[in-house]
Amino acid sequence: MTEPASLDDLRWHFGEAYLIELLGGRYVAQRRDSHATMSAGSPDQLLGLIRTDYAAHPVPRDPRPCRFVPERG
Repeated sequence: MTEPASLDDLRWHFGEAYLIELLGGRYVAQRRDSHATMSAGSPDQLLGLIRTDYAAHPVPRDPRPCRFVPERG
């Protein structure tokens, strides 16, 4: 994303890994795995925070993987 980010853009690209909302004038992202939360004053600032967070600690796209292995037939 090289153009200014929008809330919809953030949700499209990162919505599987983060809950993304606009709350009280702040742009907020919460990791779906650990529920760690970050906020920023603009979508572009939040995008930077998300990219930094994701690069340091990638969020599994399925935060609750099945613990059981299917039976082999």
